[in-house]
Amino acid sequence: MWESRDAAREARHFAEVWDVRGTILLDETGAYAARLGVRGVPTNVLVDERGVVRAVGVTAPADLDAAVARLLAGPRR
Repeated sequence: MWESRDAAREARHFAEVWDVRGTILLDETGAYAARLGVRGVPTNVLVDERGVVRAVGVTAPADLDAAVARLLAGPRR
């Protein structure tokens, strides 16, 4: 979901600038972002080990840390 002509290049550049590591998924058509209600980039999407989206748009550092901690704690019971 990038406004430029070369979305993959822009995503790689963003990851390098911000030292983002790990898997980055690129939604070049914007279809998946629309389903999730994403309105801008970058947007954090946290996905559990089963591929279930657990959080979208968590941006404040404390909120992001808490959401990641919950996700890493394991499956919900």
